[in-house]
Amino acid sequence: MSQANTVRLEGHSRSHRSGLPVILLLSASVTSSVPRITWLFLPLVTITLGLAKIQRPANWKELIEPNCALILLSLISFYFFLSTAWAVDPGAAFLKATVFAIVAFLTIFASRAVDAVGEQQLNRAGVALVAGLLIGAFFLVFEVMTNFLITRMVINAIPMLKHQNNPHVRPFAGDVVWVKPSVLKENAAILTMGLWPGLLALSALASGTRRLLVAGLLFAAVAAGAILAQHHSSMVAVCASLLVFVLAQRWLSVVIRGLAVIYCLAFALVLPVDFAVYNADLHLADWLPSSFRARIIIWEYTAERTLERPVLGIGAASTPAAREPETLSEKPEGYVYPRNTGRHAHDVFLQIWYELGAVGVILSMLVGAALILRVGLLPAEAQPFAAAFVAVVLSLAAFAWSMWETWLMFGMGLSVFYLNVASQARTSERRSSVSLTGEPAVLKQVQAVTG
Repeated sequence: MSQANTVRLEGHSRSHRSGLPVILLLSASVTSSVPRITWLFLPLVTITLGLAKIQRPANWKELIEPNCALILLSLISFYFFLSTAWAVDPGAAFLKATVFAIVAFLTIFASRAVDAVGEQQLNRAGVALVAGLLIGAFFLVFEVMTNFLITRMVINAIPMLKHQNNPHVRPFAGDVVWVKPSVLKENAAILTMGLWPGLLALSALASGTRRLLVAGLLFAAVAAGAILAQHHSSMVAVCASLLVFVLAQRWLSVVIRGLAVIYCLAFALVLPVDFAVYNADLHLADWLPSSFRARIIIWEYTAERTLERPVLGIGAASTPAAREPETLSEKPEGYVYPRNTGRHAHDVFLQIWYELGAVGVILSMLVGAALILRVGLLPAEAQPFAAAFVAVVLSLAAFAWSMWETWLMFGMGLSVFYLNVASQARTSERRSSVSLTGEPAVLKQVQAVTG
C-alpha cells in the first residue's frame, strides 16, 4: 500500500474516534453565551485530542517537543512566577501565573494534537465552529432584543442570584425586570475573538455565493453583538481587524511585520501617550463616552504609579491589592472617576509596565513580537485571517480587561486553537502533500506557529 493511501486510511479511521466537532460546537456556542466557563473547554479539547494522539506511539513525543513557541512562553511564564516574590499579594499572583502557564501549555498541546483528527472530521469541526459562533451571536442579539428574557428567567429562578447586590440589574416587586446591555460585553469579546477563526474555517467549507452569504451573516452577527452589548473595545476590534484583513490581501508580509512593530510601539508609547491625553484634558471632554473619560483618569494615575517602581513593577496581578479605596481617592470637580488605578489598568500594555516593570515589558515585547511574526509560517491562505485575529487581540488588550482574567485567558487559548484547526481545514493539500517523515508538509507549517 502506498504511503499516501496509508495516510488517507489512517485519517479515515481516526475520524471516527474524534469528538472534535461536537466539542467545538459546544465550546463556541456555550462560551459565547456564558463566557465565565471558558476554563472548561480548553482542557476538554486538549484531553480529547491528546488521548487520540498518544494512541500512536511514534507521535506522542511531538506533544512535548521543545520549539520556539514553547520556549518563549515558558520564559515569560517563569518571569511571572518570579515576580510573585515581590507581589503585594503573593498568593493571588502565584494563582494567576499558574493559570497563565496552564493556558499557554494547553493551547500548544491541543494545537499539536490536531493531526490526530481525520480530514473529514476536521471539516466537520469547521462547520461546528461556525455554527457555534452563530448560535452564540444569535443568543446575544435575542437577549438584547427581548430585554434579556433568558437571563431574567435564570436570575429570578435562582434565589442566590436574585438577591445579589448587582448594579447591572433593576428589581421590581422582588423580581429582576431590567438588565443593563453592557453585561454582555464579555460575550461580545468571546465572539469577536472567534470571528476570524470562524471565517477562515468557513472559507474551507463553501465557495461562491453561499460562502459570501454565510460569511456576511457571521460578520454582521458578531458586529451587531458588539454594538448591542455596548462594548466599544469589541467594536474597535471588529473595525481594526477588518481593515487589517483588507490590507493583508495586498501587502501580506508588510502587514504581519507592521503588527509586530505596532505591538512593540504600544509598550514604548503607552506612558507618554497616557500623560499627553490626560494633560490635554480629554478626561473632561463631554463629547467622549464617560467610560473612556474614566479610562483616561485610570491610565494617567497608573502611569504615575508605574514610575515609582519602573524596573520590576509591583508584582504580577498586584493592582487590586495595591489599589487605594475609592472613598479615600481624590475626585476633583468634573471627574467621572476618582484618581485611582481601578481594579486593573484597562490596558494590558500599561498593566505590564505597572505590575511587571521594564523587565516584563522587554520580555513581553520579545515573546509577543516573535509569536506575531510566526503568523508568516501559516499556509498562505490562512495568513490574512490570522493577521486580522492578531488585530482583534491587540485591540482588546489596549482598551479592555485585565490580562489576568481567567475567562479571558482561557478564551484566548480557545481562539488560538480555533485558528489552528481552521488553518488546517483550509489547506487543501493537507492530505495530498506528505513530508519525508510521513506527516503532511502543510500540517508541519501550521504546527510551527503554535508548537
